Amino acid sequence: MNRRQFLSSVTLSLPALLRAKESEGVLRFGVITDVHQDIMHDGVQRVSAFVDAMARERVAFIAQLGDFCVPEEKNRAFLNAWNQFQGPRYHVLGNHDIDGKHTREETVAFYGMSARHYRFEAGGVCFIVLDGNDPNPESKEKGYAHFIAKDQLDWLDATLSNTRLPVIVMVHQPIDQAAGVKNHAEVRAVLEKPRKGLPGVAAVLSGHLHQDYVSRINDIAYIQVNSASYLWMGNTGMTEMYAPEIHKAHPALRRTAPYRDPLWAVISIDWSMRTLTLQGRSSKWVGVDPWERGGRFPKDRCKPAISDRREDLR
Repeated sequence: MNRRQFLSSVTLSLPALLRAKESEGVLRFGVITDVHQDIMHDGVQRVSAFVDAMARERVAFIAQLGDFCVPEEKNRAFLNAWNQFQGPRYHVLGNHDIDGKHTREETVAFYGMSARHYRFEAGGVCFIVLDGNDPNPESKEKGYAHFIAKDQLDWLDATLSNTRLPVIVMVHQPIDQAAGVKNHAEVRAVLEKPRKGLPGVAAVLSGHLHQDYVSRINDIAYIQVNSASYLWMGNTGMTEMYAPEIHKAHPALRRTAPYRDPLWAVISIDWSMRTLTLQGRSSKWVGVDPWERGGRFPKDRCKPAISDRREDLR
């Protein structure tokens, strides 16, 4: 009996199934971002739906790309729902994860992260998780810090120079435009740096903007993953879409254009074909759409959906 016949003759555990799938050259994992438990009234239900779906999909691991929840006991049930996934779970720090004067170190401890920025390997891929919340020592701007400081850039450079695996980067704030990491060009220079004989960076996954698009810069695919929950409206067309008691308990909801159903994506990486395939989800707006409320957003990027995509990898 050969190995394939043996595998088909027994009932495999989930880890064995995943190892068999990865041995065929395909890695599948689940991604969700910007759930915003501290704004949404149904964050637990949204993350629970994601975890249940990823268990059915038998993905190798799950990752959230930031703006998850602040490190407070009121969010323990939300974090517990995330931890129901029976496999590796990875976190990226978002700017709203340190709201309420919390420190990044407090959030790292609450989530059970190994560090603010770190690396891990899965399915023959090196994943690098960055923290885009460093303060800029040369800036006096107020508000959220959207920067990657020199010590982290040095670590990134060294990490890229010491892996022979293809690399996928995860970061909350995008690094393909100025609306994300402020020193995005400097970060991209490190990602694009020639490293003789090494595969380099194939793709960057980010959240933060609550938009749905992909841009390619110098052969790297920058994939913007849409929020699981809503488009932020701010002070434009504030509207109450839910029951009065829900809005009383969650006052920031009236500043959002919520998605009826949670959004997430399953990403498949096939190195034999050198492709990244993203399987997304579509939903509908709760109530009237953002443009009826006076919003001015690009309709091709701002929608209650994560689009299906197929990207060639370098």
